[in-house]
Amino acid sequence: MNVLLVTPASAGSHKGNRVTALRWAKILRELRHHVVVAGAYRAGKWDLLVALHARKSHAALVEFQTQHPGVPAVIALTGTDLYEDAAASPEAHDAQARASRLVVLQPLGAEALPAPLRWKARAILQSVPRIERRAPSADAFEVCVLGHLRDVKDPLRTAEAARLVPAHSRLRVLHAGEALTPKWAERARAEMAENPRYRWLGALSRAEALELLARSRLLVVTSRSEGGANVISEALAAGVPVVSSRIDGSVGLLGADHPGYFPAGDTRALAALLQRCEEEPRFLDELTTRGARLAPLFDRASERAAWQQLLDELSGAFQRDVAAGLDARPRHLSCRYFYDPAGSRLFEEICALPEYYLTRAERQLLEDHAPKIVAKVPAGVALVELGSGSAVKTRLIIDALLRRQPRLRYLPIDISPAALQHSARELERDYPALDLEPIAAEYEAGLRALDERLPAQPRLILWLGSNIGNLDRDQAGRFLATVRARMTAHDRLLVGVDLRKARAVLEPAYDDAAGVTARFNRNLLERINRELGGQFDPLAFAHRAHYDERLGRVEMYLVSTRAQEVPVRALGRTYAFAAGEALHTENSYKYSPEEIDAVARAAGLSVEARWLDREGRFCECLLKP
Repeated sequence: MNVLLVTPASAGSHKGNRVTALRWAKILRELRHHVVVAGAYRAGKWDLLVALHARKSHAALVEFQTQHPGVPAVIALTGTDLYEDAAASPEAHDAQARASRLVVLQPLGAEALPAPLRWKARAILQSVPRIERRAPSADAFEVCVLGHLRDVKDPLRTAEAARLVPAHSRLRVLHAGEALTPKWAERARAEMAENPRYRWLGALSRAEALELLARSRLLVVTSRSEGGANVISEALAAGVPVVSSRIDGSVGLLGADHPGYFPAGDTRALAALLQRCEEEPRFLDELTTRGARLAPLFDRASERAAWQQLLDELSGAFQRDVAAGLDARPRHLSCRYFYDPAGSRLFEEICALPEYYLTRAERQLLEDHAPKIVAKVPAGVALVELGSGSAVKTRLIIDALLRRQPRLRYLPIDISPAALQHSARELERDYPALDLEPIAAEYEAGLRALDERLPAQPRLILWLGSNIGNLDRDQAGRFLATVRARMTAHDRLLVGVDLRKARAVLEPAYDDAAGVTARFNRNLLERINRELGGQFDPLAFAHRAHYDERLGRVEMYLVSTRAQEVPVRALGRTYAFAAGEALHTENSYKYSPEEIDAVARAAGLSVEARWLDREGRFCECLLKP
């Protein structure tokens, strides 16, 4: 595609918007798109606009949409335009409403949007190359503040806190950033003259700022409402602990339980926190360790995969697939679109339902047999997981592997960056010996990324949760062949498979008494409403689950309860449904042992071992080339 990338930060600027724009341009070029970076709209034949800052790029967005009607436009909400501007600027509101998608730099950013716009939000965490840690000063406890001097950054708060620490403290505050008004420059110079613990360094080059960060004992973020997404990720990459005001921008990156928060604007609380960091080495070590565990989230491959996923969305695949499915007879929608953020939350609820035996059966199986499974794979394996989700069951495999090897590389592949970030935080907290490398991508793109990350190390690849059941048997064989093509003789693939069983067990598992699965199914209609301007009344469609014993699959449908017409604005069509007409949404295939063997064989794999849960409902199959 020809991509116009607009940033309000001028060429040569060290502002975060410019740094982000240049990195994204490089990523988009790596994805084989042509990118032009500009400060305003530039005439040309464009396939996509990416603009940073809703208010400042509003004029460029309006001109782009005037010249290129119907072409997708992405607005990146970089801080003030998500918080301050959102409350006061008509241009920011209009830009958010006009945009095809809104990129936020941390997952909590979506919650700051008006509810009707949240579906547009996609979190893309900013990646940073590994930064070599420098030896800190032996003469002082140096902490750095990296941020331009402007009101929202509350830039002199750390200097004021430094005045309150005890006289014996060796605290020194080094502040790098441009004064955006003469008044702020005057205030910074006055603070330096009166406060021997504070030094304002002015605007530094990016290399100089990273050098300062790498040798600091601590990064201090004092923003009132906007987190320094760039600088926090840089600190984590450099192994520098972070103290921050408790604001969404920081909580979204560091987690709600980060111990280094203080209330925004509270000088005394910040002073107490700085004193604790200086005087309690164990507390400073805890901040450092927590940061090191989060660092893999800011990996470049994950940022690139998140962009690839967003571009795939903007390519119109959902719109095309919905149009094809509603035009077909009988009508159908693809189950691949179940798992938007709302659908993912509902599926987590389904997994806890009493009727949904699959999750409990697989967990019980892994509790009983994880050591035996791990004993079958080579020593020193890396763990790869397809569709990792919350990774709750994966912990049983992780535990078994860590009992026999000192460290473990774990590469979860999932289509949802937010789900990856949430599970990664918890895993990093609970497993210090885990080297976590999340990959936000669909399965095949994630598997391709393994070639550069694990060129020689043997792998245990997990595909749990009976995800194989969402493919028909021919599709399952073809997908397993794709995995097989990237396996060496030393690799193993563990596949969770739900077995054939009685209708009385299967149908309630997909049609629970509480109606959660019905809500999950209807969420497809709600997604069409949100993303394509549909006017479906979800409650005018009844959820139905039926087990076809001959084909060995549970079929899910949405059945029109009355004759109705449903407009879908993005498709320019109105669809007529007859009373009782069924819209097919999912098949979930169940397997016999012989069917498992046949699908594996068709993919160039064989079943090396298999394990069942205590009631014989579920199977884990270890496949080898």
